Amino acid sequence: MIIEISVAAVALAFVVLVVFLITTLRSMSALLVQTNTTIHDLQNHVVGVTKEASDVLRHTNAVTVDVLNKLHSLEPTFHSVKQVGEAVDEITTSVKNASVSVARTIKEKVASEAYSPTTSNIAKAINTIPLVLDIWHQIKHRRQEAAVAK
Repeated sequence: MIIEISVAAVALAFVVLVVFLITTLRSMSALLVQTNTTIHDLQNHVVGVTKEASDVLRHTNAVTVDVLNKLHSLEPTFHSVKQVGEAVDEITTSVKNASVSVARTIKEKVASEAYSPTTSNIAKAINTIPLVLDIWHQIKHRRQEAAVAK
């Protein structure tokens, strides 16, 4: 009888074990089905994202080519602007050198004429201007004194 009870207990334990294994396997099966569905959805999303990424790359390449073409078309303009800048620099340098030369010439001429004897008619006229002004002031002053005395 002990053997029969032991066999019955073992059989009962085996049945309980099988029931728990079945429920565990069913939940594992449901989990695998859900995982399969998720993986399938992810594959669809990855395909969509891959297609969008490819489109973005194609568009980026097209924009890059367009920008490069436009830069190449602007290259002569930039070259011309550079040449204009160089020409303006040369003109500025020439004008500066010319003005320095003219200023130096004027200073030298003024300095040489200041220390040289004045023999030209213009120089004589310029030298007599202060004398004429002084005489004029004296005449004017005498007329005013005569007018006050009357």
